[in-house]
Amino acid sequence: MGYRESELLETLKKDFQHPDLLFTKDYIRQTGITEDTGKSYEEVILSFLLDHAGDMVKSDTNWSMYRTVVKEAKGGSRLLAGILSQETFAQSVPVDMAVFLKDSRTLEWGHFDFSTMDKSGKVLTLFSMQPESNRERPLCRLLRLWSWKESVNAHLLADALSVHSPFLLKAVGLVTGASNERYGLVKKQTVSLSMKRLGILLGVSELYLFHGFHLSPVNLGLSISGRYTKGELLTLLEKDSSHPESLYQKSYINCMGITSDTGEPYSKVLAEWLLHHREIWMTLPRGLYRRIEGSRAEFLMKNDMFRNVRKQKVLPPFGKVLSDDLLFLGSRYQQTGRPSLLLYDAEKGEQGYSLLRVLEIPESGDSLLAAVLRTFTHLAVIDGAKLMDELKLPEETQVEGRILLEKDNRQADLFLRDLPCLSSLMKAMGVGLVIMENGYEALW
Repeated sequence: MGYRESELLETLKKDFQHPDLLFTKDYIRQTGITEDTGKSYEEVILSFLLDHAGDMVKSDTNWSMYRTVVKEAKGGSRLLAGILSQETFAQSVPVDMAVFLKDSRTLEWGHFDFSTMDKSGKVLTLFSMQPESNRERPLCRLLRLWSWKESVNAHLLADALSVHSPFLLKAVGLVTGASNERYGLVKKQTVSLSMKRLGILLGVSELYLFHGFHLSPVNLGLSISGRYTKGELLTLLEKDSSHPESLYQKSYINCMGITSDTGEPYSKVLAEWLLHHREIWMTLPRGLYRRIEGSRAEFLMKNDMFRNVRKQKVLPPFGKVLSDDLLFLGSRYQQTGRPSLLLYDAEKGEQGYSLLRVLEIPESGDSLLAAVLRTFTHLAVIDGAKLMDELKLPEETQVEGRILLEKDNRQADLFLRDLPCLSSLMKAMGVGLVIMENGYEALW
């Protein structure tokens, strides 16, 4: 059936009373030319929708009933598994969450394959994967994704994600299977300005899935993938603080950049928050470590530095080297770092002290903050009374952590660069830096 322009507009106005069903209409699903004015259906419809976009709002009277079901996104799709395994996707964090919509007959009305949340926690994007061979009209696809997005119960998604702040919901049609040649000399399919404007107004866009080497521009004034604002960093930290034992493993903890808005070092922003929230480690279970005979630890580490220190039997100015090392364990009793050397120093008298120092070597990829948090996590899980009894040390012995650096090492240079930003936090956590030296020295 062909339409005159006036007939098309009258039909559209009538169907506009139920905007969630617009994409099912024949004049939107198919291409056509008006019989009187020779305009394309798409041109006429887009003009109307742009003029009335403000009226495209879901209400109790203009929308069908749909039930939202949230499931894990993981499945048999290799593409989907690859996306979810990344730390970032489309400049956001991939979320293992698929969303399904059921109609009144409990039949599937629509679904989104996976989700992403922007680093600020303010924009949740639902992705619908679709093959490039799909010949659905662009306007039909846009309205379909918009209808599905608006039909989703956002409160249910917030509960599933444990998100308590309001967020904006967007939808993306992710085209898969397109040839890489579309990014070369072959001209891409153009999208009209009107279509782009409507997509922006409705919070819907279309992107193509690419797999391979690609570039992320790094220029002042541009949004840089992986670069955080101060607010984004603190949002991530607050979210992850419920599991302090794994904080040192987070990628942003190991980042050594500066915030994109305030220009502060990441380490400074994170350290200031952690300094006032050290109590989050107090919930960790005690005893997640085991003693290991020193020579066995040296064999596991294959570290000449510890082997030479053990032969010397003392490590001034921190006292004697104990025969046992500590091997720290995660919640599933897996090893969480290299064995730690134990040093004991004491002084009698009224101003005397009894100190056990846990000496750790940082991992090669650690930032100073990551090394400090790993060491403090290890200190937090020590059962002090039990360990002192096993080592035959006074029960009032205090425990401190020390991070061992190699002299004239690039990692040592980076740690010393960040030290001013972290000194207050390290002092409060009882964690310090030491550098191994070999030669003559005057000691007390």
